[in-house]
Amino acid sequence: MNLAFFALTAALVVANSGCCSSSSVPLFIPPFTDCAQSRGRDGFYRGAIDVTESGTRCMNWTEVAGFKERYPDKGIGEHNHCRNPDGRIRPWCFFKNHKGRVDWGYCDCKQGSVRLQGGRSKLDGRVDVYLGGEWGSVCSDDWGDEDAAVVCRQLGKGVSGRARAVPLIRPGIVKLHWRSVHCQGDEPDLLQCPKTLWNGKECSLAAAVTCTQQKAAAMLPIRLVGGQMRSEGTVEVFHAGQWGSVCDDQWDDSDAEVVCRQLGLSGVARAWGQAHFGKGSGRVWLDEVRCTGNELTLEQCPKSAWGEHNCLHSEDAGVSCNSLTDGTVRLVGGAGSYEGRVEVFYHGQWGTVCDDGWKDSNTQVVCRQLGYRFGETVVSEGLDITPVPRFGVGSGPILLDDVSCTGKEPGLLLCNKREWLLHDCTHNEDVIITCSPEHSGDSLPSSVPVRLVGGESPREGRVELYLSGQWGTVCDDGWTDRDAEVVCRQLRYSGMAKARVMAYFGEGTGPIHVDNVKCSGEERSLADCIKQAPGTHNCRHSEDAGVICDYGESQPSYKEVKDPVNSICGLRLIHTRQRRIIGGENSLR
Repeated sequence: MNLAFFALTAALVVANSGCCSSSSVPLFIPPFTDCAQSRGRDGFYRGAIDVTESGTRCMNWTEVAGFKERYPDKGIGEHNHCRNPDGRIRPWCFFKNHKGRVDWGYCDCKQGSVRLQGGRSKLDGRVDVYLGGEWGSVCSDDWGDEDAAVVCRQLGKGVSGRARAVPLIRPGIVKLHWRSVHCQGDEPDLLQCPKTLWNGKECSLAAAVTCTQQKAAAMLPIRLVGGQMRSEGTVEVFHAGQWGSVCDDQWDDSDAEVVCRQLGLSGVARAWGQAHFGKGSGRVWLDEVRCTGNELTLEQCPKSAWGEHNCLHSEDAGVSCNSLTDGTVRLVGGAGSYEGRVEVFYHGQWGTVCDDGWKDSNTQVVCRQLGYRFGETVVSEGLDITPVPRFGVGSGPILLDDVSCTGKEPGLLLCNKREWLLHDCTHNEDVIITCSPEHSGDSLPSSVPVRLVGGESPREGRVELYLSGQWGTVCDDGWTDRDAEVVCRQLRYSGMAKARVMAYFGEGTGPIHVDNVKCSGEERSLADCIKQAPGTHNCRHSEDAGVICDYGESQPSYKEVKDPVNSICGLRLIHTRQRRIIGGENSLR
């Protein structure tokens, strides 16, 4: 820095904090090409690095009075990202040193960079991270697909990736930075993920990835925060180096559908307004979003300019991507999925059941619906008492009251009850039950929820069942069109049904619930075809079963999608699955 600039810096810092420590950084720093878009006064760093090259966290620029006014339109604002407002090649920032005084230092914009080493192509390899001036690997402990997706996105090699582990060539000699990484999958870079530093213990396998590079529209980073599940929350988008919320003006289910699609979440999309999942912080980035529902990403929807809005955070928009069906039940607050407070899913949200008129026959129906043989009520009928402490107190709406079952119903929704949300109760009257931890060996409950995942439209995909509180897949042993016909009938499709095997719609995660399904084609639900005990199988997820409902009928129109991908020679892709084999004897389509 020149002397005039340093004098200005010192004066501003003294005015702000009363003291300033001089830096020993030399006046000339060799250009670091990772840091600047171009050289000289025309190049201003706009990235999200917020630590100095010594690893110290930067201060917010507004904490140093006068700088934003001194250098307008140079990227300085309500953030702590490194900048070079004076046009120097190396960006820098203010920070507080070990004495609590304001100092400044240059930033190493390579900090947190990732690369892939030793792979068969540019899309796979061992993950190396640049920290503290040197490259190092990551131990494969807890390494998962969510972590891989962040690496691939950071490298610009697609929006999804498969986690792998590879042997370390020289264990004990190769530099290791982190023991484990725990990404959610929507972070813009690996530095934003929770992680555990390397503790010197033995590690024989390093984290690696295989990226799936898709020629699709540029993905605007997006995430859901504040929800109880990863499939719901306040919508936040990443722009200009920081996350910000979306205003709920014009926000509806069509917008929510696009958000869910972009995040790869299936099911029914529902829009929420008025900061339903909590108020955000930082900027409100978008307003007046008006999607048709066919877009591939939120970026393609009509909307206001970045940062232009008339909203408060009390108007933050949210979504829930519900893969559940109305009437699904769960038990919450217990030691396992077999006991706890009874909650029912309805119109995109979970709610409790009041114990007015609750009988043991009701409990038997709930337990049977969850796949258990027996059950008993913990909170007795009609007693307005403090809930059993270990189960906690319910929250959210009280959805049902005065439920009366004979005990023979396959699901709670078939019992007599009041209208939804009509009650005279408090959460002190929430129903609490416990079911036998041992599953019924006879069959699944006949009302077990079914969904299709991974297809190009809602009427096709991998078959998944909701059992014992979690979604799981179906093995394709013996899987035929007759089984597919029953699945489609249960999901209220009336056209021709086709079975798909060998994870045609992608491999699932979680448990494989059932195997050796044998339907005649006349059953009302898939549960009627299953006699084998849940969880009994000899399969892997590469054998997950799938279906196509209404086979042969026209697919939903995508003509209204505005530039879903870049056009090449007048052609563009209109489906998310971009490659398939056609015309051969063994073609599946």
